[in-house]
Amino acid sequence: MKPMAYAVAPSLWAREALGFVPDQKQAEILDSSNKRIIINCHRQWGKSTISAIICLHRALFWPESLCLITAPALRQSSENFRKIISFLDGMDESPGLVEDTKLTLQLNNKSRILCLPGGSDGRTIRGFSAPDLIIEDESSRCSEELHLALLPMLARKPHSRLILASTPWGQRGHFFKTWAEGQGWQKVELRASENPRISPEYLEEMQATMSPWDFAQEFECEFVASESQLISEEMIQRALNPDIELIPFGDA
Repeated sequence: MKPMAYAVAPSLWAREALGFVPDQKQAEILDSSNKRIIINCHRQWGKSTISAIICLHRALFWPESLCLITAPALRQSSENFRKIISFLDGMDESPGLVEDTKLTLQLNNKSRILCLPGGSDGRTIRGFSAPDLIIEDESSRCSEELHLALLPMLARKPHSRLILASTPWGQRGHFFKTWAEGQGWQKVELRASENPRISPEYLEEMQATMSPWDFAQEFECEFVASESQLISEEMIQRALNPDIELIPFGDA
């Protein structure tokens, strides 16, 4: 019964097979069946670790699956891959590997995991089709071109999943727009002040050290306007009144 239980309860599998004990929010994300998830988290929450577990679970329990983890830079992709390999090495019954390179592995059930640096325009990921899972790590820093290159890949498989995970980076880009306006997304917010693993004393030190803009963004998951932006996106949206009829301009 264990393999069946592990397949439907990734958090249980993480505890017993990987030795990783997730907290309540982490377990909620691991066990979610939602096809669209956006994770708005503070720095050092552990999004890369959770991404690695989700990806490895999919590859193990969905034979012949293709899982992609994208990130803005090679360094981040390499870190994600190291976490996956570390979990594999720690398993009592590690699955056989057919292929193992610096950023790619294939299991003996024909599932593949690829950790890809996105580059500035997404050209490096356009050659992949019909993935079962795409995780966009540091999504707020990923280019719009990269994000748009990923979306058509989801068309051919109805069960394909897309997970965006990031700390905010101002009121711009697809990560902010998805968080603010996305319909049908499971939205998970993880503030440092609500994390029992981070002490209040540390947060007090950071609040005294960092600017209010930086602290709100890095630790409190707030999409704050940049320091040079006079009017925030939130203020603009509040000022809009859909009941006011538009005045025709020119030949319109």
